[in-house]
Amino acid sequence: MRMVYRAPSFPWTSTTALGSRNDCPSTYRAAIGRRTLLKSLSAGASGLFLPLINKLSAQDAGVYRTPKRVVFVLFGNGFHEPASLPKELPAPQLEGTRTRVFPLADLTLPHDIEPFTPWKDRLAIIHGLRSGSVHPDHGAGFGALAAVNVGVGDDKRRNVLAESIDAAIARKLRGIYPLLNLGVDPGQPATKAVRCSSAWGPGRPLAAQCRPELAYESLFGAVNATRNDFALRRNLLDLMRDDVQALRSQLRGAELTQLDYQIEAYESMSRRNAELSGMFERGELAKSAPKLPAPFPMTFKDTVTAQFDIAASALVAGLTHVATIATELCTIRGNYTGISDMGTHGVGHNEKDAKLGLTGLQILPLVRRHIAERTAALLKRLADMPEDGGTMLDNTLVVFTSDSANRQHTHGENWPFVLLGNLGGRIKTGQLVVYPISKDSPTYSGTPNRYMTAAADNPSINALYNTLLHAVGDPREHFNLVGQDQKNPTLAGPLRELLV
Repeated sequence: MRMVYRAPSFPWTSTTALGSRNDCPSTYRAAIGRRTLLKSLSAGASGLFLPLINKLSAQDAGVYRTPKRVVFVLFGNGFHEPASLPKELPAPQLEGTRTRVFPLADLTLPHDIEPFTPWKDRLAIIHGLRSGSVHPDHGAGFGALAAVNVGVGDDKRRNVLAESIDAAIARKLRGIYPLLNLGVDPGQPATKAVRCSSAWGPGRPLAAQCRPELAYESLFGAVNATRNDFALRRNLLDLMRDDVQALRSQLRGAELTQLDYQIEAYESMSRRNAELSGMFERGELAKSAPKLPAPFPMTFKDTVTAQFDIAASALVAGLTHVATIATELCTIRGNYTGISDMGTHGVGHNEKDAKLGLTGLQILPLVRRHIAERTAALLKRLADMPEDGGTMLDNTLVVFTSDSANRQHTHGENWPFVLLGNLGGRIKTGQLVVYPISKDSPTYSGTPNRYMTAAADNPSINALYNTLLHAVGDPREHFNLVGQDQKNPTLAGPLRELLV
């Protein structure tokens, strides 16, 4: 599903409605100073629902800070070392007793993450982090983003013992939707919402919306609305049209583009006036929202695509600054339909898909590659949107990893991460960071590969997550460490190899 931005055409900017876009209503036609106008708009509904107004007000007051954005992408069945290591640096070559940093500029990304090649200068690959107390066998459940041990088996899907890193960052970055949480339940298209990855704190899980049409509706308006639904309610933006008209006369270039996009998003989300009613009857959806296929996505592959498109639209429209996409709900279940009909558990054990003639270790790269392609499309969308002399991508970080560390059956001996973006220069990129690793860990039944083992005193994922908190301006002594671990600087972070 490719989404293309097109210039909007709004009822209040057409020559048949209120005149040309430079013809302000008489109440605004007088010479109103930009700062006075913005102060007035910020105090009303327009300031509440159009993020650009508050941004411009903060700029004029000298207190504006470019917003930062963080996206977490989780997938199941492990992040095998060959899937994330440059082709010139295979795992055996990286064994050593010291931390090493390799520039990525002249290295070749492997098949699974090759779509990230255009952003290699904004890429950081990390190996040698331990899971700490987390037991990620068959997925780490809430432990993947909380970096705490939540148990094994079904406990991982029930125990919510601490805040997750995406929630912690959302508290700092805020947003109309503080944390957009989207899920994909492999082979289970009817699943609505599942609590699997994110939590505001102990016993406070967030639900991941697994059905794209429902996520779409919550962000961009009712897909199944009727004409009566529109007739009974008044469009919020119709109430703000004078404000918008006045603001447009003050904007040029990138600021005007941002206003247009935010207006589109809210017009789509409310769908309350007669114009939208007509659009609905003609089968048109607002341009700012992603185009959902008909029927709604049913396969794993199509659902992943739809969820990424929805997340990208929400970020660009300013509806959220933090999003999590859990493509397998932090566990092992279902099927990678659209790629393979074999169960995901069998795929992880390298069983053979008789229909495709491929083994599990040949199928998983296809799964990871598809998720990487959709992540790259999100990056491209942000790179195309101007912001403060650069683009939205300049102020964004994507955390790309598996909820199962490096393999389906693991105790977290090595937890690979790929970071994309630098949060406005706060993260060191263009590098592969390898913390000390020893011999490859033993294989397990059904898989011929061997896997890297991090040294026992290496940093844990807690240190990485604390690094992210420092990068967004919320420095902490540690992230979710307990007992004596709180006093261990290696576990506490931040990681000097990553933080500027």
